[in-house]
Amino acid sequence: MKTMVAVMVLRVLGATSAAAVDIDGKWGIGAGVIGHTGEVSLIHGHSARSAWVFDVAVSGHDVNSRRTFVVPVPFPPTSSGNRNDFSILAGPGYRRFTRPAEEFSPYWDIHLRGSYAHEHSSGSGNGKTYGANGEFAFGLEYFTHWHFSVAAHTSLVTLAWSHLSEHSSFAEGTDNTASASIGISPSIFVRGYF
Repeated sequence: MKTMVAVMVLRVLGATSAAAVDIDGKWGIGAGVIGHTGEVSLIHGHSARSAWVFDVAVSGHDVNSRRTFVVPVPFPPTSSGNRNDFSILAGPGYRRFTRPAEEFSPYWDIHLRGSYAHEHSSGSGNGKTYGANGEFAFGLEYFTHWHFSVAAHTSLVTLAWSHLSEHSSFAEGTDNTASASIGISPSIFVRGYF
């Protein structure tokens, strides 16, 4: 009797079988809840085993400080400052599920993203950075019966290039940086499909 009631409740709530194949032709939204917080993804199921992804990660800080010196010093007894920064990372990706008919499916991703960052510090000047990176990532996604999933995700290989230009009252300069990294950076994502 209890089993019959549970089945009826699940049907009323819209529970169906769940697997990666269910995203075929559907749209989804994902967000990092541990690790990559601030990252949001728009997902479109391209086929029963693949999806197109567009990621956006935004971060920013604004810090105001005021110091009061308690010992006599040759400069004013208080000083104040402000430091703020803003960065955005965005771009397309491709996701391929290895076991699309299962509720728990491993997948791999390839992403290409552009980046922009701006930093301002009173007394120190401004800095702007733009660049691009490519990433190969791996994940394990669990599809629930209610059209959302939970995924453990990590980047494995990242190739990046950036250009920095700094302007201050003391000096100006530019710097180009290329880097490659191999390693894991685990995070948890929640994704919903409609």
